[in-house]
Amino acid sequence: MPKIPREVLDAVIYLYPSRDAAEKVEGFGGTGFVVAIPGELFPNHTIYYYAVTNWHVAVREGHSTMRINTIDGGVDIFEYGPEEWHFDPRYDIAVLPFSMMPGKHKVSLINSNIFVKSEIFSKDILGIGEDVFMLGRFIDHDGGPTNAPAARFGNLSLLPSPILQTNDRVADSFCVDLHSRSGYSGSPVFIYRDRGFSLDLSNVTSTPDRTLDPPSLGRSYLGLLGIHWGQFSEAWEIVKGRAVPKKEAVSLDVEGQYVKGLSGMTCVLPAWCILEVLKMEKLRALREHHSRQEYAPFFANGNPEMGI
Repeated sequence: MPKIPREVLDAVIYLYPSRDAAEKVEGFGGTGFVVAIPGELFPNHTIYYYAVTNWHVAVREGHSTMRINTIDGGVDIFEYGPEEWHFDPRYDIAVLPFSMMPGKHKVSLINSNIFVKSEIFSKDILGIGEDVFMLGRFIDHDGGPTNAPAARFGNLSLLPSPILQTNDRVADSFCVDLHSRSGYSGSPVFIYRDRGFSLDLSNVTSTPDRTLDPPSLGRSYLGLLGIHWGQFSEAWEIVKGRAVPKKEAVSLDVEGQYVKGLSGMTCVLPAWCILEVLKMEKLRALREHHSRQEYAPFFANGNPEMGI
């Protein structure tokens, strides 16, 4: 695995149930990230930002308060209610229109151009065995007073196939051979190819907003595979009759003769599902309304170059 650039690490935000929990670093919460998409009316002039996480994190569990790092080494906390997040009931994904202050917040924006497309797999350009990594909140050691995302690594094991999500809906998901645990829900999962010691971002366009744009697919590539929403669970048998040394003993809440454990196979909703949520009619209408307000003089003049 090559060194992960700072710009990519800075794409992660943390989610908590309340401001108090975010300040005290309490509760399980989850992970999120901020994406940038162009406006439909004027894609070359307007960019909109959205926080992205799982529906089960922000809405069902109520972990809807965001904590993001600031350039001066601190954090900023944004309180939102579960009802303020938007979601498509087909997917365990929730998004929230979001804005940051230039020069204050230390967050990289993941441009929608870096989202992998289904065609890249159907044409066998990317496939089983590709390297992946995930960035998220390792709650046992998550950075304390500031967000310090931990990376986990693996390989693409299964192309999208129907899997039952935590919202009791079936949706096509990737399977990735990558370990996870509570706190990583909502993490961005990246797929990559590298040339050597670090991911080559020489072809990535740097902007004042720290937006990540993709290089062309070749020897070096970085793309957003999707969003982590859960792991397959397994029933592990409890073997009786063997004494366990005290120093190795682990306390387990056990019912019957089996304990529920995680398989190590992580489920990832594809990036194109995130894009479907972001392009829901309600969100499109809000973006168009904002664009018409911002470019009111052009509409008043009926300027054909501005889409009238």
